[in-house]
Order: sequence, then structure tokens, then C-alpha cells
Amino acid sequence: MVNVPTAAPKSRKFSRTPHDAAGWESDVLPRTLKARSRLGDTALQRHVSFFDDNGDRSIDVAECTRGLKAVGLPVGVAEVAALVIVAPLSFMTRGSLLAMSIDVENIQKGKHDSDTGILDKRGRFNGKRFEKVFGAHSVVDRNGDKAFTATEITRMVNANRETLLGALVSLAEWQLLLLLAADTEAVEGDKPVPALSVARIKSFFDGTLFYRLAREHG
Repeated sequence: MVNVPTAAPKSRKFSRTPHDAAGWESDVLPRTLKARSRLGDTALQRHVSFFDDNGDRSIDVAECTRGLKAVGLPVGVAEVAALVIVAPLSFMTRGSLLAMSIDVENIQKGKHDSDTGILDKRGRFNGKRFEKVFGAHSVVDRNGDKAFTATEITRMVNANRETLLGALVSLAEWQLLLLLAADTEAVEGDKPVPALSVARIKSFFDGTLFYRLAREHG
């Protein structure tokens, strides 16, 4: 009887992690900007690639949930938030709700109206626009303390309002960012309140903030 050689098993691209015991179905890249983003990615693609555990340029609800937990959202809240995020972006980036996954390559299609314009239509960071909104001559930072509170953020969203839905989405996004990433305080009515520094906000727009938050919570 002739022994027919069988093909060698395919090697896996990434090694398994201890989390697999908890039921993870795919291999997980290190949660770093270098591991998860690609050369030539826009700032917006770098931003969402944080959630792409296996590097397939597709982000499902489970991946989004794990990423949200990594930046500080508690169990339960992270799951609900992931559904709210993935469902509309699945439709916007893939044209289908059934897919229930975000296409990183087409993430610019997920941009909505009433935003700051700091990320352009292709998802690239616009430094001049950033300086106008949050820099030295910011129309939002009226007291010049380089820290942005919920009140100032709400004022900014209202100033950029194009549609009611777009403004509500923007406001929800900014309130979540303030909750997760506030790194300083400002005084409003003689009372200290959480605020986002200019540096913190810039790291959000250039795609590096989530990686920093993950390290802080790690």
C-alpha cells in the first residue's frame, strides 16, 4: 500500500491567548497601534482598528464589546453600546444590517453630519480645522483654560448642528468620550467638573487615544 503524503497543516497567523478559554473564537492581535493599523491608514481607520482583534478589517459585535471593555466600559454597558455602534455602521459601511460588522476599509462612509469637520470625508485628520475648533483661537474654549467640559462640548455640537439626528449622535459620542477619557478638571460655577484636555482630544482624532486608554486600564 502506498502512503500518500498529506498536506502540512496551515500555520496560524497569530498565537492563541489565554482568553480563548473564555470562548473567544478568533486569534487576538496585541492591542497596540502598530499591530492593529496598517501603513497608509487614515486617522479614522487607525481609530476603529483598535477594535479589530484578528486583523481581518472587520469588526463584529463581540470585538466591539471587548474593545469597549478594554477602554473602561463596564460589563453590560459595553454589550449594549457595541450593538448601538455596530448596527448602524454595518449598514453604512457594508450596506447591510444582516452583516452586523463594520468594514474598516469603508469606515469613512460611517461619518455623519453635525460633526466637527476635523476628520475629512476620507477620514483624514485636518490639523487646521482642529486648531480652529480646539486650538489657541478656539471659539469653544471661551475661558482659555485648554480644557473642555460637557457644557462647552454641548455648545460646540449645537454650533455645528446640521440635522437634529446628527447633533444628537454627536452629543452622545462626545458625552461617552468625556466619560471614558476625561483627564483634567475645569471650574464651572465655582465647582470642579470633569474635562478633556486639548492633548486628549487630539489623540482621539489622530487615532491613538483608545490605545492609551487601554494601557491606562490594563
